Amino acid sequence: MRHAVSRERQRPRTRLRRWRLLAASGSALVVAVALLGAAGVLPLGNVRMVASAGDSVLVDRSRQIADRSQRAGGEQPTSRPAATARPTAAPSPSHTTATKQAPAGVADATVALDAVSATVGDKMPAGTGDGKRIVYSLSANRVWLVGADDTVGRSYLVSGTKFGQVSPGSYQVLRKRRHTTSYDGADRMQYMVTFTHGRNAAIGFHDIPIVISTGRAIQTRLQLGQSLSDGCVRQDPADAKALWEFAPVGTKVVVLR
Repeated sequence: MRHAVSRERQRPRTRLRRWRLLAASGSALVVAVALLGAAGVLPLGNVRMVASAGDSVLVDRSRQIADRSQRAGGEQPTSRPAATARPTAAPSPSHTTATKQAPAGVADATVALDAVSATVGDKMPAGTGDGKRIVYSLSANRVWLVGADDTVGRSYLVSGTKFGQVSPGSYQVLRKRRHTTSYDGADRMQYMVTFTHGRNAAIGFHDIPIVISTGRAIQTRLQLGQSLSDGCVRQDPADAKALWEFAPVGTKVVVLR
């Protein structure tokens, strides 16, 4: 048993001796070839090839013997470190899609306004007469379109005069203009239905005026129901068109306090 162990221990030394002999032989071969090349016996290119081949053989052989020596001594061959995986980059903010929601209350306000503008059957004050007519309440800032059978076909909020230029009473449609401007030329309106005259100009129903210099509406739809005009009756564009189509020249207009 001791002899077997001693033999195993002596094997690496024997292999190292063989390696030394091989290295010495290889070196002698390289030196001999170099001398022959210097003397002109062998071409210089062949000398370089032999030298390179000899070096490669010696290097490979030395690695093999070194590996065997390490294994015999109980050592494990050194392995190359594993490649480190590159961390995945986080998505760029420019590629992130964000969904924006409309501010709360905006859509609801629009729907609510449309519902008010198109309300059918709102209770109309008594004593407005009979037959087809337009009923306009100064205090309520509301208009009713009443059919020939005394049925309310449309009721909606408006913005009437803030200067008291219109008095309660009975009127009729005098003129209709699809496009017009204010008396000072600063604003433009559509669907003008005139039923009386004020101090400076005709007074009638039309849509919300647009300021010509800025292209913006003079008021918002949400402000309908307030007395904001100089004398005319401002309406939502849809309601202004509905009244325009409803009332030909001569249609009765009843103005209530």
